Order: sequence, then C-alpha cells, then structure tokens
Amino acid sequence: MSNGIRAGKKFDDEVLAERARNLATRNLNGIERVFVNLLPAAAPTDAWLDLEFHTTHILAAILTAIGGGTTPHSIFPVSGGVRLRGGAAAGQVRVVQVIAGAAPNQLRLQINPIGDYSTYTLAVNFAGIDPLLAEIDFKFRPACFNLNCAADESFSAPVATPYIDYLAKDFDSFKHTLITAMQQRVPDWLPTSEVDMDQVLIDLIAADADELSDYQDRTVNEAFLATARKRVSLARHARLMDYHIHQGNQASSWLAVQVQTAINIPARTGAWTSEHWQDKTSQAFITKKLLVSNPLLNALQLYNWGGSLTALDAGCTSADIALPAPLNPASETDANNLRDLVNSIRSRPFLIQQHLNPETGTALGKDPGARQILQLTGTAQTLFDPMGGVAGEWFVRIFWRDADRLARRYCFCTQCNTALPLYNVSLFHGNLVEISHGRPHRTIFRAPNTPLAVSTPYNFLYGDEAHIELTPCGAVAKLPHTSLAYLATEPDGVTPARTSLTVSVNGFATPWREQSDLIESTNDAQHFIVETDEYRSSYIRFGNGKNGRNLPVDTFITCDYQTGVGIDGNVGADTVIGFDDAALPQLIRIWNPFDITDGREPESVAEIIRRVPEAYRARQLRAVTLEDYALRAEQLKEVAHAHASYAWTGSWRTVRIAIDPFGTEILTEPVRKKIAAHLEAVRLIGEDLEIRPARYVPLDIYLKVCAHPDFWPEHLRRELELEFSNGYTADGRGGFFHPDNWTFGQPLFRSQLIGRALQVPGVGRVLLASIKRLHGESGASLSTITIPASAVDHPVVEQLIVRPFEIIQVANNPSKLETGRLNFEITGGRQ
Repeated sequence: MSNGIRAGKKFDDEVLAERARNLATRNLNGIERVFVNLLPAAAPTDAWLDLEFHTTHILAAILTAIGGGTTPHSIFPVSGGVRLRGGAAAGQVRVVQVIAGAAPNQLRLQINPIGDYSTYTLAVNFAGIDPLLAEIDFKFRPACFNLNCAADESFSAPVATPYIDYLAKDFDSFKHTLITAMQQRVPDWLPTSEVDMDQVLIDLIAADADELSDYQDRTVNEAFLATARKRVSLARHARLMDYHIHQGNQASSWLAVQVQTAINIPARTGAWTSEHWQDKTSQAFITKKLLVSNPLLNALQLYNWGGSLTALDAGCTSADIALPAPLNPASETDANNLRDLVNSIRSRPFLIQQHLNPETGTALGKDPGARQILQLTGTAQTLFDPMGGVAGEWFVRIFWRDADRLARRYCFCTQCNTALPLYNVSLFHGNLVEISHGRPHRTIFRAPNTPLAVSTPYNFLYGDEAHIELTPCGAVAKLPHTSLAYLATEPDGVTPARTSLTVSVNGFATPWREQSDLIESTNDAQHFIVETDEYRSSYIRFGNGKNGRNLPVDTFITCDYQTGVGIDGNVGADTVIGFDDAALPQLIRIWNPFDITDGREPESVAEIIRRVPEAYRARQLRAVTLEDYALRAEQLKEVAHAHASYAWTGSWRTVRIAIDPFGTEILTEPVRKKIAAHLEAVRLIGEDLEIRPARYVPLDIYLKVCAHPDFWPEHLRRELELEFSNGYTADGRGGFFHPDNWTFGQPLFRSQLIGRALQVPGVGRVLLASIKRLHGESGASLSTITIPASAVDHPVVEQLIVRPFEIIQVANNPSKLETGRLNFEITGGRQ
C-alpha cells in the first residue's frame, strides 16, 4: 500500500487531510490509497489495483465513460518503471480494465503486464478530480526489495584536473603556471622562443592576470584604514570615526579698490597677479561679495589741525578725517555726507596703510608691515575746527573697536628735503572687498545622450557642459576640471570641508545644499555631497529618493565653482593688481594690502591614518568632569579662561562656570547666553549650569625704583605705568596686568614684578616691593618686603597665592581704586 503523495514533493499531512475532508463541499474527488494484488498468487499474470477515493463523486461517470468506449489507460495513465516502462503503447505497463469496487468509493483496475520492482505512478485524468490528489505512487512487489532496479546509466572516472598554483600573484608566477598547464595538456609542447605565438599569448594572459591581481589587492586594501590609499576611501573611513579630513582650502584676503565714480562691483569679479590673466604664472582671484564703492573712500587723509597733528600712536582707537576733494571743508553738509558714508560701511573693513617712508618722503624704504585692518563702530561724528582754513573747517571723527587698536605708530605728515610738508605718508582706505583664489567655472550638466554646447575656455569665466551619470545609488556628476577649490576651514577634523560649489537644478534660484553625507537627508531634501580623489578630480553625488532628493527626469544642473591649488594663491602684498578694465572702466587701481598666506594643501594620507584612530580623544561630546566644562567654554573666542566647580543648591548638583572674558573683565549678557547655549549641548542630565563672571582679586602694589641719571623721573613714571597697565604698551605689547595674561588660580611672584620693571629703559634698580591684597580680609596677603640692593639680582621666590576660582586684577584706575592700584616711588634720575 502506498500513500497519496507523489514522490519528490513534500506536503504538510494535516493540511492535506483537511483538504481531503473538504472535497465533497466542492464536488471534487481524489485518490486516498491503493492496494496491489497479483493474481494468481502462484504464478501471477495480471495485477489488480483496488483504488480507494475520498468520496464517491464522479466514480459512476468514470465507469460510464469507459463503457462508452473510452480506453481505460487514457483515464488512468501509468508512468514510471525502469525495465518495463509504464505508458499507453502495447507491451507497456498500462490499465486494461476498470470495474466497480467492493465499496462505493472504490474502483478495481486491471494492469497488464505486471511491472518490475521499481516505483510506478498512477494518475486519474478526469474532470472533477483535485489535481493535488490525482496521482499516487505504488509498487507491484513492495516487499521484495528496498531499492529500485539497477539504473541504466553508467559513469566514468573523473578527469584529472591540471595542477594550478593558487599562490601565483605576479607576472612571473602566472607565466610559470601557464607554461606548466600547456605542458600538461600538450605533452610535446615546449617553450622555444619569445616570438612564438603560443609564448606571446602566454605573456599577454600573464600580464592581464598581473593587472587583475594588483587590482584585487588594491581593492581589498581599501577596506581598511591602515592600508587604504584612495582619498575617497580614507574620507569614508574617517567619517565612521566622526572625523572630517581636510581637503585643503583656497587662499583669501582683502582687496583695496580705487574708483573714478561711485559704482557697484559685482560678486565674482576677476582680479589677478599679472597684467593678463592668461599668463602662465598668473594667479586668479574673484570677489566674494558685491562692493558698493565710492570715490570719496579711495584715500582719506588725517585732519592735522593746522599741521599740529602728525601721527597716531599705538593703541589709538579714533582718528580725525579731513574732507576729501571735491567736498568743501567749509560746508557742514559735505561733512555730514562724509560722516553718513563712513557710518554706512561699518560692516566693511577699513584700512590704514603707510605709503611713504617717513624718513625720506618717498616710497623707497617704506615699511610693508605698516598696514592694519580696522572695524569701524559706526559712531562717526562731525566736528568743527574754528582755527582751520579761512573761516574754520569741518572734519569727521571716526572710531574703531578696542580690539583693533593700532598696533604701531603711524606717521601721516613729514617734512624732509621738500619745501612743503607731505601729508600723505599714511592714508585710510574704505573701498575694500574680500577676494578668494581660484579661476571661476560654470559647468552645466545635462541628461545622458543630450547634445552639449561648445565650451568657452578663452573667457575668464570658463563655461562648458557635461553629462550626468545615472546610477542605482543616485546621479553622479564628475566635474570636468580638477583642483576644485575648498573654502577655508580649520584642519581640526571637527569642521566639515565645504567647497566653492553653488549647485542649482533646472534653473531655480534656490541652490541645493552641500552635506558631508546623505545619511540623515530625507527623501525630499535638496542635498548633495562632493568627493575629491587623490588626482584632485571631484564628483558630485545626489540622492536616490530615500536619502536625499532624486534628480527630476531630463534635468539640467548648473554648477558655479572655482579651481585652484590652495598654496598657489599664497602671494605677497601688492601683487594682485590686474583687472578687466574693459568691463569696469571706472576702476583706477586695485591692490592687496597684505600677504595672502591662508591657502592650505590637503591633509596628507599619512596624517589621516595617524589622526583618525585618535580623533575621538580630542572631541569631547559629553562634559563628564569639571575640566570638560571649562575646556568646552574656552572653545569660544569670547572666553580667555574658564573655571568650573560643583555646588549643591538643595535639590540637585549645579556646575558653576566662572568666565574670564577675552580682552576684558566684564561678562556681558549676550556672551553669557552664548556660553550657556554652547555648554548645554554637553551638559549631563541631572546637572544645572550657572554662568558667572570670575572673582577678581584687586591688589595693592608698591614699587620703589632707582632711575638712571639720564632719564627724567616723570617720563619714567609714565613708562612704568604703561608697562604695568591692564592695556597695551606703545609698541602694541600687552601690559603686565592685561586680563589675558592672568587666569584662575595663577599666583603673582615677586620676581615677575622685579623682572618686568628692570625691562623698562631707565630703571637702574628695584629698591623695595610691596604686594598685598587691596582688601586684606578677603584672603592671604604678603607683608611689605624690603629688598636690599645686594639681593635684587638673586632669585626671589615669594608669591601671592590666590584661590582656584580667583584672578588677579590691577587696573590702576584712579576713578575705580577698588579694581587694584599701583604706586611707584622713583629716586635718582635726572634732576
């Protein structure tokens, strides 16, 4: 007896049983089992199969069809067998008679001839039979053998495979392997000459295999940071460590302009370092922004108060400006117009520059370093000099930031061998605009198989077109020009690199945004990324519709960018002098006042491999310790020093951060809010932040010095007050008690006072020094120390110690003695 499942298929028995129970509801039937009987038992000549069905449906119809002339083997085909095959032909194993069975759901089938010992398949080919239950496997002698009859197929021994050296990796080893294989396959073949066709083919195959092997090795090496050589692979490895490799950056500086009339110089206006930009040695620059220029700001002279004012000393933060031609100094209206013009450029830099040598009155020997950028405060005033000119003169007084105080003395008027004094030794200039290195390009990318326009390589703005490459990961646009210029970023691994690219799609004014990656970009985000390889070729990659927006069909992309190697733009001062006088005939002259030095080369492969594994150590994303809070606050340029401490407020722990502002002792509210926002990103849960100013410790200092006989005591006192001030000295150095020289918990050594005093010209000896807190009850204090004359040159170790959250303060302001004071007693000197 055999089950009702055809061999070779596996079904769930429970599901089949449920299917069989539901046959009657669909008026269907199917084979349930079969019994094989060989008759007569002693010497059987026929086989009778008792075929049982699940239901009685259509069994009568089958008998009627056979009685009507349908052959039994067409309704009940038999297949299978090895020696005796089942089939419909005469002599094959087939059904020859069908009669009703003993039960209503049975049919009795006669088969002749009797088959062999193999497995046969009986099927029912009649309407109303479930296809899944229409077949059944059976054997004529199921108990005789466990195996089928011997198979007719015969197999041969496997062919011996040739020896292959799987360690072959280069040309010579591949060539040796091929020669060995040829000798195995062609026993009479021998390598005779290099010019034989066989040997030539072997050499060609070995060369290709060598290149493929090298490609495999290089590809595998890109999977690891330590062995990767391609810059794109290194950049992607670095991103896994939150490190952004530095791609170099373009050089940038300020460009001074003199114009004939008031004009607007548009952004991306060209300037270069030679007479023509096509020169091989010329370096191209373009302006970053629109410049609204005015001829009144070409060159502004200092108002000299009738020749009495000749120079501005170091540390100065204001100047009086004379009205330039064609303005009338006697007109208050003209003075107000100049004042309003100067106030309108407060967001632009203001230049002071020495043009002549004060000693000779000529350009020869002028100091090229006597130049400084000033940031105006926008509070210029109009003033009147009643003694100026015939009936008085108007002038404009300008002010600039304390941070931009003059670093040196600037001479404006000199009289050498000329009969009249020269008043243009130094000048102010107000027409300044920022420039960046790199030739401008505009590339339009179009869909594949789209005609392209002719390029314009002979224009300063290089225009061309190229095709977009469509990939499953998104569109890719390869820039046809190498050395894409990157914007200036710090090579710290934290700041993502940004290119000079401006990308717009289908002519829309809103440009797409450059990202470091598209991982967090939504499906409609107009983002793109830029990857630059070791050959300085750059690829623009767009989104795929999931990470970043996919490009529309038949789109075109407009890319404006600059090309140039970063360090090539590092040129000296007064070298950017060329411009297109045909496009801007109103320009008189341009020049770069300062050396351009901020162009950088890309980060080298060795530096990337060395820095990336340790990048996480330098970037603290959570303030776990008090030092973390202090270091985080000191990252801001407005903070010189910071000190953090814990305090318990009754409910939870509070971190108190004391701030020492940069360049001042006053913590303003905008700076405090900026620090709080900067620290909030790293604050631990359960800790509050309290930003407070530092606690300053005012000191009372007394110095008794002996002056040199050649120096007046009054003059020496002034020099000592400047040297120990909290501001700047005449030569631009920070005073001894400048706020940035002192930090939290920093003690004051007596030797520091003595050493700084002896540096002042005219001080012969320090006779006595007294250091103490202005308010002695607020902390430890030093008593007055009398220094013998013989002990001044020996090391002195006494010090005034302050607490970790305190900072020494000596402002020496007579109006605010509570901020510390200095008292000098000078003996000797010139009498």
